[in-house]
Amino acid sequence: MSLESASVVLTLVMPVDVEDALLETLLDHPDLAPGFTSQPVEGHGQRVSFIGTAEHVRGRAAYSRVQMVVPRADAEALLALLRERFATSRVFFWMVAAVASGRLA
Repeated sequence: MSLESASVVLTLVMPVDVEDALLETLLDHPDLAPGFTSQPVEGHGQRVSFIGTAEHVRGRAAYSRVQMVVPRADAEALLALLRERFATSRVFFWMVAAVASGRLA
C-alpha cells in the first residue's frame, strides 16, 4: 500500500463561529470527505483565543472537533481546499495513520 492510499485520521478543531461554514464545505465535497463526525469540545491553554468575557472568566473556549478516516491523498487535497477558504490560524488540524478502520458488519 502506498503512502498516498494509506488511510489517515484527519482531525480539525475550529472555533464555533467557523464551524457552520467549514462543515458546509465538507458536505459540499463528499469526494474528499465522504463521512465525518463532529462534536463540541473546549479549548484550553495559552494559544486559545477567547470570544467574550464569559470565556475569559471560565478559562476555556468553545470549539468544534471534526474527525474523518480518508486516504492520505484526499486528506491533503481537503487541507489545501480548506486553506484557500479558511486561511486562519484559528483552525488547527492533525493527521495520524489509521491502523485499521471499517464496519463491524
